[in-house]
Amino acid sequence: MLHLSLLFVVAVAATSAQAPAPAASAPQLYRVDLAGGQSSWAMGKPQPNGALLLFRHYPDGALMSVRAKDVKQVVAGRPPEPGKRLQPGQAVEIGATGGSVASSGGASGKTLTVVPAGARPDGSALFNPNRSYNPTWDSKLVPGSTMGLPNSPNDYVEGKTIARPPAPAVQAVPGDVPRAPEQ
Repeated sequence: MLHLSLLFVVAVAATSAQAPAPAASAPQLYRVDLAGGQSSWAMGKPQPNGALLLFRHYPDGALMSVRAKDVKQVVAGRPPEPGKRLQPGQAVEIGATGGSVASSGGASGKTLTVVPAGARPDGSALFNPNRSYNPTWDSKLVPGSTMGLPNSPNDYVEGKTIARPPAPAVQAVPGDVPRAPEQ
């Protein structure tokens, strides 16, 4: 019995004395360039299967298939290092994304001035240039957005009332006053 336990201890010591098994090497990556100018990364060499080329997509490992005639080339390599990533809660200023924007920063374009809805560039109200812009009132009356577009620039002026024409009235020329037909 002593002989068997000694043999067991020697076997365990020999097994633990061996060098640890090498870690599984990272899979070889291949760039698959497609005819449309797109590219994808494959884990392992893509394998042909009839008219298709099969591979595991890097990094998620999803099984992908593309038509072999759509593949321009397959090149071994490493994907480019990802750029700087945003942390949760971190903001990036992208600037104005539409509307009427006037740049006052010269060539650098750092300072942008956005004219609010219902205001003129000089800071007066859109429909009454004699008073300053009031966002609670003027931002709610914007031609083309909250109201119809006027026929002429002076149609919507604060303090000016335009009577609605009668139902059978017609406007002979654009910008002209609608007139009832003569009988």
